Amino acid sequence: MENKPVVKQIETIYMPVTNAVSSAEWYERHLGLTLLRPPSEDQAQLKVGSNQSIFLIRTEERTTLNYKSIDDPEMAALTVEVYDIEELHARMVENGAKTDSFADNGGCGISFHAYDPDGNKLHLWGGWPTKTNERG
Repeated sequence: MENKPVVKQIETIYMPVTNAVSSAEWYERHLGLTLLRPPSEDQAQLKVGSNQSIFLIRTEERTTLNYKSIDDPEMAALTVEVYDIEELHARMVENGAKTDSFADNGGCGISFHAYDPDGNKLHLWGGWPTKTNERG
């Protein structure tokens, strides 16, 4: 019996936040995401790409999607590929977002981490390296 794929794509990621409205403003300002509809006190829905979204869901207590692995003290549950990673990093630093420095992942490209207002760790990735986007 052939095992056919049944999963088409990841449609939505649910992120815990304590304030959906202010968190939505952070994602709009720093990552350029757009709201699918006006946010409510309890949730905000942001468009990512053509058929993907991030829903910011209010929680009573501050919690994150971050987790600890065997090799890393804190892992991000979400990697987002971005267009111009160096420009994005500079803009986020200039606008006061909490970020770390670039990591050169060799054949996997460059990346950095940023933290939303609730401390959700995001892995921002510049994509697979090409001759035009390799750091030198």
